[in-house]
Amino acid sequence: MDRLLMVEDDDMLRAAIREVFNLKGYEVTEAACGATFLEQVPNPAHDLVLLDLNLPDEDGLVLLRRLRATSDVPVFVVSGRADHESRLTALELGADDYVIKPFNVRELELRVRNFLARQRNRNRTSEEVQRISFGSWTLLPDQWSLHDEHGHRLTLTRGELDILLALVKAKGAALTREQLADVLSRNINGSNPETVTVLIYRMRKKLTSDLDGEQVIVTVPGIGYRLGPEVVQSPA
Repeated sequence: MDRLLMVEDDDMLRAAIREVFNLKGYEVTEAACGATFLEQVPNPAHDLVLLDLNLPDEDGLVLLRRLRATSDVPVFVVSGRADHESRLTALELGADDYVIKPFNVRELELRVRNFLARQRNRNRTSEEVQRISFGSWTLLPDQWSLHDEHGHRLTLTRGELDILLALVKAKGAALTREQLADVLSRNINGSNPETVTVLIYRMRKKLTSDLDGEQVIVTVPGIGYRLGPEVVQSPA
């Protein structure tokens, strides 16, 4: 049974989400404010967090930042804030999706279900895991992770994985921000070229941490982005 932690101060909306997800077999833990959320996070473990931003005692973005300091549990932000700045900030902090209110609860459940189904693929045996090599890095898409030559593991969000896969498959060719936004839009609501810029910035910080400043993702002026090193794809 998948376990969700829902952080929402609207009693009616919280009840509607709980009803639909319970009917679909989820175990739902509820929090109506930031303080209760922080109490619920450590125990029990949750498979995904639905996080509102406008809470009575704390901004949801602050809670997301605190959560990401200790946990990589998937987070879907569910908020009435429709501005680009809030969405981009949430993605930059590590949110896996951003759903704008009002929304169809059934659609939300389908998005969560599909996301968690992909997450479960991470548990496949090592013989079944696809490995893609480029430069000194090894990408394991089914495990949503990237490993350097020393075995250091970086966990990727869904958006980061989608962008990196697109760049790897391009085999060194440049992709425009619009092309990458189209890739993201298959999984993340409201994706646009600004979303791509934020995710590229965040990925560069991750990728350069162990490479003495070397840029793995290169900006192509007037076009978009490409991988710097020659891409070598290994068989699954």
